[in-house]
Amino acid sequence: MKPDVNLEAKIVRTLAKFLADERSGLQRWRTIGRAWTFSGAVLWVVAIFGHLQDTGGHWMLAVLAAAGGVCLGLGLWFSTFVEQWPAVRQFIDAERVRQRSIELEAQVPKEL
Repeated sequence: MKPDVNLEAKIVRTLAKFLADERSGLQRWRTIGRAWTFSGAVLWVVAIFGHLQDTGGHWMLAVLAAAGGVCLGLGLWFSTFVEQWPAVRQFIDAERVRQRSIELEAQVPKEL
């Protein structure tokens, strides 16, 4: 099964851009992961302290806890990518990715 040309072009172009400047790309993903993790932790703390108040449990606290869990999960996903990148990187041929990106750019007209 051949991938859609537009999807392949998007994936290859993104990977080529990332490989061209790995250090800043990894730093950006690391920062995004930390931001998501911090946001999730804040939401969880607010939900826990809200639950400990005399008013008891409110449905909004469950929503806050769920949103915090999603944020923590996203933070874990981004940080896992950053940690695993050195192991994955050794199997990627940056030159072939760059060449394929140039080929696809010539084939696919840019969308406005």
